[in-house]
Amino acid sequence: MRAISLWQPWASAIAVNAKRVETRGWPTSYRGPLAIHAAQRLVKSELLHYASCWNWCGALAPMGWAMRMEAKPWDLLPFGAVVATCTVVDCRPSESFTEEEIDTPRRPEGQHADLWNWTEREMGDFGPGRYGWTLDEVRRLPTPIPYRGAQGFFQVPYEMIAAAFREPA
Repeated sequence: MRAISLWQPWASAIAVNAKRVETRGWPTSYRGPLAIHAAQRLVKSELLHYASCWNWCGALAPMGWAMRMEAKPWDLLPFGAVVATCTVVDCRPSESFTEEEIDTPRRPEGQHADLWNWTEREMGDFGPGRYGWTLDEVRRLPTPIPYRGAQGFFQVPYEMIAAAFREPA
């Protein structure tokens, strides 16, 4: 199965379905299944910054990001592991996304207050010359699978991922 590595917290934002468009500096003609890999890269100062941002607290609420402030943010996120699968259904220039697509506020499931809203724009870089890969059918793995990532597309064994979904959580 094709895979792509993302830095944290973006990999986890996709895994919990808070981020539906992955922005890249390069387009892809690929459409189909894709594994999301959380890179090994860990920059604590960056994660401390994101942990203090209300939008990231809302987006990563399913992982306990905002509920466990006594925990260090890097202890709540997997690194060097496959965290989800999805389907790439489209890729287009970032300028082609409408305000409705990337600026509509979203909030954690069950939350009615606007305190932790986020937008797709806040989850990616929609600047000029970039591309948005639209993701669908996101499935978070019950347990992240340790795996070595790579730049660009790389392959992970499909059976490894299928087995992870078969195992009881």
